[in-house]
Amino acid sequence: MYPAAGPIAHGMIGLDLQIADLDDAYRTLLGLPRAATPDRSALDVLHPDDRLAGERFLRRVWDEGTTLSATLRHLHADGRAIWVNLYVSRLGGDAGRRLVVTCRPLPPQGERPSTVEAQWQVARLLLQALDGGKRAFGDALIGNPATEILLIGYVAEAEARAVAAGEIAGRINVAWPLTRRWLAALIDAGFIEPEIGGPIGPDTPVRLSVRALAMLEAIFTALVAVVQGPLVPA
Repeated sequence: MYPAAGPIAHGMIGLDLQIADLDDAYRTLLGLPRAATPDRSALDVLHPDDRLAGERFLRRVWDEGTTLSATLRHLHADGRAIWVNLYVSRLGGDAGRRLVVTCRPLPPQGERPSTVEAQWQVARLLLQALDGGKRAFGDALIGNPATEILLIGYVAEAEARAVAAGEIAGRINVAWPLTRRWLAALIDAGFIEPEIGGPIGPDTPVRLSVRALAMLEAIFTALVAVVQGPLVPA
């Protein structure tokens, strides 16, 4: 783990991910005066390449109340990217709900991707590898519909978009009746959730369950650590 590159900073985020308050350390880190922070979106102070993933990260804490951490880039007022570890918790009820943010600045990491971006890249790489393997060796030897469905669901979550059941069938190149059975099995196992009630049809949006998302993130975090870490002689 990297040592902190500056004072630990704290902030609060309110409804619609608007900044509610920042302490002096956070304002100094971002190069912002106090008057510049009220009613400003928390996404505005993230690096443009991390805003989509950052929004998904913050909204997950807001919706689920799960305390999470991520490595992202803040954007200084002068345009510099600042690498930080963010630890975010939710406090309060519906009327007074707030996200409490602890920010730990990190030394510059060059072009090293944020954790959420790196995990998204791993998921996309695995999907591309499966697709290439299926085309080279055939579906019977390479590929597993359940694995592909989970990876497609993860990429959709990372990109903050919904994915329809029919789109999944086309992506995995499996006939709709069989795809529907795979989806039903994953729903029964608690890994996939339909976003609307009723029978699953091609237009039904589906998403990963919290359990599946946490399990995949743990796997991808381990893979990213191996790729980014120092090489260990065999």
